[in-house]
Amino acid sequence: MKKEILGKYTLQTPLPEHAKQQAELQEIVFPTLSAEELITEEKYKRHLEIFPEGQFIVLDDDKVIASCTTLLQNYHKGHHTFLDISDDLWLGTHDPKADWIYGLDVSVHPDYQGKGIGRAIYNARQDVAKVLGCKGQMTAGMPIGYDKVKDQMTIAQYCDKLIKGEISDPTVTAQTKCGFILVEPLFDYLDDPRSGNCSVLMYWPLDPNTKLSVNH
Repeated sequence: MKKEILGKYTLQTPLPEHAKQQAELQEIVFPTLSAEELITEEKYKRHLEIFPEGQFIVLDDDKVIASCTTLLQNYHKGHHTFLDISDDLWLGTHDPKADWIYGLDVSVHPDYQGKGIGRAIYNARQDVAKVLGCKGQMTAGMPIGYDKVKDQMTIAQYCDKLIKGEISDPTVTAQTKCGFILVEPLFDYLDDPRSGNCSVLMYWPLDPNTKLSVNH
């Protein structure tokens, strides 16, 4: 995949030589995430071998300004972690026959946030889901706004208000504006104090009538 977005940037499948910049971008975008949960150059190269059509970068000339990693997975009700679902970020859990694209991350450089790049990546994921015959995409969004109110409520209370639409969050609310439907909090999903070590499971079906259900 390769196409122009927002009139000035290029969204495309990464090449192995982009992996170093992708790994560097992780450290910039997720400064409080544990080291073992940051995707390394070696792992980015492995992702291209496993599921190339699910990996994207956005370039400003030759600079990687955004990146995303996905795999194919089915919905399994119950708790899982970021490292569980991704095979410690090696994508060994990728299931070519699964119904959903599972988005592990979307990283947009701080200097380029708020321009619609993240939305363009989510839309590209939907395009891939359609081509592959999937039902849509799932992801677990980091409620990073919790950091500002952590002295006022627990992460469980924050997520409850977020899912009910009583409060907004810089990341999760932006994802709902793209089309995602919030499902439930995944406590201890990752090691990031900014989001209370939690993420919110959500999905965006290609068919609005499709519900997230467990495969049997």
